[in-house]
Amino acid sequence: MGAATYQINPVLMGGLVKEATDQSVKIHLHGRLGVLEVPRSMIVGDTKIETGHELQFYFSYIKVVEDAFDYDFSDLNTNHSIRPCFINGKLIEVNDTAGKVEIANGFGTVAVPRRWFFTPLFLEVGQDVECYLSCMEVMQKREIPASFI
Repeated sequence: MGAATYQINPVLMGGLVKEATDQSVKIHLHGRLGVLEVPRSMIVGDTKIETGHELQFYFSYIKVVEDAFDYDFSDLNTNHSIRPCFINGKLIEVNDTAGKVEIANGFGTVAVPRRWFFTPLFLEVGQDVECYLSCMEVMQKREIPASFI
């Protein structure tokens, strides 16, 4: 009997900006599903990103892979509408409840609950992973104090 296969699919998601600098943006996913920290350059448009901005983007579960291949990050640009891009990274932190991935090519980090990882393997730091992610669109600004995000 062969190893189990897992298929991941991108889903349109949203999150609120918790922190923003000229270089990076920290986004808390709706539903307390995790935190993304990405370069400011991944956000479509020239809106000055601030705490409370709601962003929309594609994201997927994360799959642990034994053999990573050459991934094409060309769709992670803001020259067109947001579209999912199949990307890779490395697991850099694991604990009883969550894992954190460093996205390849300097595209930031993703920290999500362990249930977001598809794998028959035990999660370990250094494992290669893949998932879908897209650039992000600003939807609206919510007047929420940062401490509530």
